[in-house]
Amino acid sequence: MTKKLALLVAACITLVVSVACTAEIQDEQGVTNSSAPEAQAEIRAVIQSIKRDIESANIEGLQAIHLDSDKFTKFGPRSFDRQDVTSTNESEAIFFSSISDAKYEVRGLKIDVFGDVGIATYYPEVSFVRNGKVVEVSGRQTLVFLKTDSGWKLAHEHGTIRNQ
Repeated sequence: MTKKLALLVAACITLVVSVACTAEIQDEQGVTNSSAPEAQAEIRAVIQSIKRDIESANIEGLQAIHLDSDKFTKFGPRSFDRQDVTSTNESEAIFFSSISDAKYEVRGLKIDVFGDVGIATYYPEVSFVRNGKVVEVSGRQTLVFLKTDSGWKLAHEHGTIRNQ
């Protein structure tokens, strides 16, 4: 190889490596795969506040985390129908005021962040007392968060109870 060609190849390799090191990595489907540890920590803190609000029956705290918008939706676990923010808040107020001694564990938490959207998936393990009976439930939970001026808000919830 001539000296000029070798220098050209070296310059091209340097350029490619430089661009690759500074660019965000995309997977095969073209989805940006950048880590966002700060956003993940913020979402993890919101999920911990949801856990505390469930265990203390803080209905106002649970309602405050919902995106107050007609774009909010929820599926399950207590209702098969799609719920909006109003019906979700009403349903949760009725349910959480009817139980006591709630314990809520978050298992296998995974948080992915795509700019202003965060998706958390995990397996909740729940126990509570209702009508004098201890109820234990496990399932799957998906929470879709949207970053707003007032922090991360839930834009969509989907909970599924494991068949017993």
